[in-house]
Amino acid sequence: MNETTEFRSPRDSDGHGTHTASISAGHYVFLASTLGYARGVAAGMAPKARLAAYKVCWNSGCYDSDILAAFDTTVADGVDVISLSVGGVVVPYYLDAIAIGAFGAIDRGIFVSASAGNGGPACLRW
Repeated sequence: MNETTEFRSPRDSDGHGTHTASISAGHYVFLASTLGYARGVAAGMAPKARLAAYKVCWNSGCYDSDILAAFDTTVADGVDVISLSVGGVVVPYYLDAIAIGAFGAIDRGIFVSASAGNGGPACLRW
């Protein structure tokens, strides 16, 4: 971990984690618009929800050990919903840390919502 460009906490350094967290529990933003169009109120799906963030990706990548540890921690913390925006190479389900972690969480009654593939903030750099 490069401590000059990353944080040893759930805080993100590129805005991707903040962006995805706001989709779940972002507070109301009045007079929101996209380049002046579609003016209105923006909010996450559950703007009054309490949010916990668990960091699994670093500048060097997203490691299976961190993904599985985050799933284990969220289950132990008693969350009701896990929403994650992480993707990687396609592997069989029995080798996929997201599939394995999600299965364990679902088995304990936790709803899991995961992106269907995600290149992260690099996809936004055009």
